Amino acid sequence: MGEVMFAPKAGAAEPEVRQIVKRSKAKPPLAVLDLACGIGRHSLAFAARGYEVTGLDYSKPFLRDARSRAQAARQAIRFIRGDMRNLKRHFAANTFDLAVCLFTSFGYFARRSDDLKTLRAVYRVLRPGGAFVVNTVNGAGVVKRLRSPISVGSEPLPNVFVIDQARYDARNKQTISTWTVIDARRSRSRVMRKTLRVNVYSHAELKALARFAVLADAEVAGGHALDRAVVVVEHFGGREAGEGLDTER
Repeated sequence: MGEVMFAPKAGAAEPEVRQIVKRSKAKPPLAVLDLACGIGRHSLAFAARGYEVTGLDYSKPFLRDARSRAQAARQAIRFIRGDMRNLKRHFAANTFDLAVCLFTSFGYFARRSDDLKTLRAVYRVLRPGGAFVVNTVNGAGVVKRLRSPISVGSEPLPNVFVIDQARYDARNKQTISTWTVIDARRSRSRVMRKTLRVNVYSHAELKALARFAVLADAEVAGGHALDRAVVVVEHFGGREAGEGLDTER
């Protein structure tokens, strides 16, 4: 399933990282945390620019692939298996200058309170003046585009076919995507299915959630509430990725 997810985005990491560096004004050498790093696409792009990179993901197969790619590229990247809601287990406070969560990897938890936990965890590990870049769906765009369920077919790899059926669950404010993958590369085809749910936030809701996370954490830590930034990059019916960055300080 992983190769199907990442193959269509093979060339997207470098321009996305270039936009992040440009908009966040982050200059090496800085410590970068790549949350839900997957196979390390963005981690490698940051490392190639001279950043000190740590990638975190929960998938063992993805991390194995990421380590192999980093070794092949001769990049010293630290990859860790962990839960983005509990970064305290792996990192001290004020460890990173920049954290990113890309490829719509924010909002997969069943409970929205876990999204808040993630933001609080990231705030803790960011240094004062640091930034957190989140790439997620645009709430208004989702509602507009998914007024009715849609089904899209593609061939991300030769003889590998994907049917993506997506709908919007208005009651729970989630997109629900069911992928049917047909792998016909061998004489006996394989069929795999996976359903993904993503919490949908409007631009204002995500900004409010980020501010609440910062204020709540600052009360516990006794620090300043507005000394870190959350940068939101939206897509899906809104602006394209890399445009319309909005900073909460």
